[in-house]
Amino acid sequence: MIIMFPKFYKVFNYSTIVIVLVFLILILTIPVSRETTIILLVITLIIFIARIVLRIYLKSYLKKNSKGE
Repeated sequence: MIIMFPKFYKVFNYSTIVIVLVFLILILTIPVSRETTIILLVITLIIFIARIVLRIYLKSYLKKNSKGE
């Protein structure tokens, strides 16, 4: 699990960046409705919060495992 979690985080991190870029392209290039734009922005905000939470958890997880606990 020590090696698996950082790999999962790396995949999650890069895939969320790609998803957010796709949402940005959809919002800027295709004339989507206002409701759809708001939904995409809410999803982006949820992804941003999840990335922050996982980053904090990963740092505490790695710090805990480096102490030998």
